[in-house]
Amino acid sequence: MWNAMGASVRGPEHRRTGLPNQDAWMSRITCGTSLAVVCDGLGSRPHSATGSRAACFAVADAVRHWAAQPNVPPEMLLRLVHALWNVRVHTTGRDACATTCLFAVVTTDGRLLLAQLGDGLVLLKGPQGTTTLEPPNDRFGNTTTGLGIAADVREWRFHFEQNFTGAASILLATDGVADDLLPEKRTDFLTFLVNQYAKQPARQRAHAIAKQLRAWPTPRHLDDKTVAVLWNDATTKATQ
Repeated sequence: MWNAMGASVRGPEHRRTGLPNQDAWMSRITCGTSLAVVCDGLGSRPHSATGSRAACFAVADAVRHWAAQPNVPPEMLLRLVHALWNVRVHTTGRDACATTCLFAVVTTDGRLLLAQLGDGLVLLKGPQGTTTLEPPNDRFGNTTTGLGIAADVREWRFHFEQNFTGAASILLATDGVADDLLPEKRTDFLTFLVNQYAKQPARQRAHAIAKQLRAWPTPRHLDDKTVAVLWNDATTKATQ
């Protein structure tokens, strides 16, 4: 059985200026899928908070349709995410709502998909080691892509496994968190979250994770911060 947890908090800059949190996250555990999604609205866009929330719902809706049909390639799911997000932000305008989008989904028939459009970090710790999705190192300046910007699903990075089994945990993080994690410490951070919070009641662990994010130790950090974790029961049993 898979479980999910996470939290999202405003960064110091947005608290100081009174702006809303432009990150958003969602988890859904159903009889058919286990999903976590994290989105970071682009700060330069006036309705980025709307865009990030819309992206979470668009992914959840798209995953529901994708999971119901076997042997549908991941690219079709990604196209559906774009279409459903465009419908949700049509009135406001896609350019004004641009957002990054990261998600992980596991289906009951064994499909596992990690997907990322834009900045942030997706990390899978599984039986075969770790798999990481992150922006390429050769980006120009602070440029990123996202919903409302990407012109082709080939701008997504994804990892797909058809028959995934075994103990596993997955971390999704916006760049307010990801940029401050040393590469060699990312797996340790994921392990800490599972060991520290997995056994707590859902509401209690959400408050505890949010408290940790507000007390983020990196000096002069400014960004909103969001993390989400998916893990299965085999993971917690393995750490006992």
